[in-house]
Amino acid sequence: MALRHLLLLLLGVVVLSTPSLADFKKPFPKPKPPIYKPPKIEKPFPEPKPPVYKPPKVEKPPVYKPPKVEKPPVYKPPKVEKPPVYKPPKVEKPFPEPKPPVYKPPKIEKPFPEHKPPTYKPPFKPPHN
Repeated sequence: MALRHLLLLLLGVVVLSTPSLADFKKPFPKPKPPIYKPPKIEKPFPEPKPPVYKPPKVEKPPVYKPPKVEKPPVYKPPKVEKPPVYKPPKVEKPFPEPKPPVYKPPKIEKPFPEHKPPTYKPPFKPPHN
């Protein structure tokens, strides 16, 4: 089945790739048939219609608007300046007198400890109950 499809595909490629088989002459275009156009008929003017009744325009009475009442001004208390806060005068501190140096005993270098043999520790045995 797959072989048939492959052969058909191969045949189609050969036919389309061959210039003598791929190029064919197109037929002459057919002339279009004439389109029927109906003759123009002049329409008579329509008869005048009687005028349509339009009722007279009635103006609406004015709507009552109450007079605007201005609001009384809101009371704002007068601004009272706060008295200045007392700030004590700055007193300059005198420089402290230099302290005498603290006595430090001289460092004494310890002699390097001699190598001690390891001490024997008996193995730990838990007590029996």
